[in-house]
Amino acid sequence: MLLLSAASTQAQTTVTLAPPLEQGHSHNDYWRPHPLTDALQLGFKSVEADVFLVDTTLQVGHDRASLRPEKTLQAMYLEPMRQVLRAKKTLYTKPAELWLYIDFKNDGPGTYAQLQRVLARYQAILSTPKQPRQGGVKVILSGGYPRQEVLADAQRLVYLDGSLQDLQAGASSKQFPAVNGDWQQSFKWNGEGPIPAAEAARLRQWNDLALRNGQKIRFWNLPAKNPAHLQAIWRELLRYPAVLVGADELAELKKTIDTHAKS
Repeated sequence: MLLLSAASTQAQTTVTLAPPLEQGHSHNDYWRPHPLTDALQLGFKSVEADVFLVDTTLQVGHDRASLRPEKTLQAMYLEPMRQVLRAKKTLYTKPAELWLYIDFKNDGPGTYAQLQRVLARYQAILSTPKQPRQGGVKVILSGGYPRQEVLADAQRLVYLDGSLQDLQAGASSKQFPAVNGDWQQSFKWNGEGPIPAAEAARLRQWNDLALRNGQKIRFWNLPAKNPAHLQAIWRELLRYPAVLVGADELAELKKTIDTHAKS
């Protein structure tokens, strides 16, 4: 029996659809008062859940201490998505794809096997490699997923989050619609003053590569010395349409995105 979370209950009754934000990513989405729906109601097109395999359940949490039997991937994400789509036929005010990042935290092969079994029950709402679906949910694996095993699975229902090396190697967007990188391994700029010219050039080069490949780039570990510096980094990243900007502060990022769109 599926235990419905508060997010699932809210999704059935009170979610208000918003225009889709092309560059917004809800980092650690499950930390929010209402996981998933807080992001949807602001128009975020990308959300992220850390997942542990516990016996035969996929439990959502940042670490083992935060896991609860009722906080499963189904109850917090897949079921609310299905309910919103059943009720409203779309997740936004116009058809747009939602990316659900699933970050594997333990037992890559076991987690993947169980995830495939779970996702099979939700194929009607998924956009998959074999059956793309406008306005559906694209599941993207991140973290410790078994890369070669997933790529070898002809029946897979998921896509993969690659690395910046995959971007530069020209990995196919049909397998890797997105790549990620640790900001502080590639950039020294922390949002104070203007971005150095050489770092801006590197960012522009990667953006252009991703646009040609039909991919998105997501940086994590953004420096957050203070809100002003973080927002300066957001504003810089928003200049590059291939970049997916991740944040814990959803309302603040949405305001920054809206301001950027008007400028």
